[in-house]
Amino acid sequence: MTSALILAGGTIRPDRRDQWSGLLDPGVWNPALARLGDRSLLEHVAGVVAGSINGRVLVAGEVPLPPACIPVQGGETMVDTLLNGIAALSPSETRLLVSTADIPFLTPESVRHFLDNAPDADFVYSIVPAGLCADALPGMARTTLRTAEGVFTGGNIVLVNPEFVRANEGRIRDAYARRKDVVALARLLGPGIAVRLLASRLWPSALAIGSLEAAVGRLVSGANVRAFPAIHHGIGSDIDRPDDLRLARQLISERGLLS
Repeated sequence: MTSALILAGGTIRPDRRDQWSGLLDPGVWNPALARLGDRSLLEHVAGVVAGSINGRVLVAGEVPLPPACIPVQGGETMVDTLLNGIAALSPSETRLLVSTADIPFLTPESVRHFLDNAPDADFVYSIVPAGLCADALPGMARTTLRTAEGVFTGGNIVLVNPEFVRANEGRIRDAYARRKDVVALARLLGPGIAVRLLASRLWPSALAIGSLEAAVGRLVSGANVRAFPAIHHGIGSDIDRPDDLRLARQLISERGLLS
């Protein structure tokens, strides 16, 4: 059975709130609660996810719960929150779809395609061809990585094996703690990957997705890590900045996508 964990915690820093003035309801500083028509971003994502899985929908964060969702305590870090979600699963819930709450163009078709075609692995990370996002959402900036297979942006949904996470909690926490330590990450990933990352800026063929999968797998006790190309731009388009929200509202209104 596949259940889902939606990450809906987090608030806008006080020194950035002026930039969001007029975009959120009074007193609301969580972008997941930004309105899209008569729904919030969180309600949109929860509805899409609930219609795409055969298990429960867990929501982490101090937010109003969408219908039929189950609350999970948020943690101090993303890993804490993930482990809280996994602790709430039953033995029959053998796959966990982890999603952010700020994906305005997420569709049931894109989620079902991901779940139906994702490889059998401990972690499956969605990636989206950058051109797909650029063509569908002109003006919405995305961070990209150039590889031998093409230019991709990271997706906002991940599929994990809960049992693997339980068995390797310490290693996962250690890898997360080192995520901003360039030297430590280079040591863990291996010098070959660091060189390929740099070389890929000039020679994309230097960096293959398979080499990245193997390197990340080594970070977490030899995990089977796979990247899976998504078929829809919505998986790779989230709300990072006030301009992203303005553009999303404009495009959704123009295209008649509001419910």
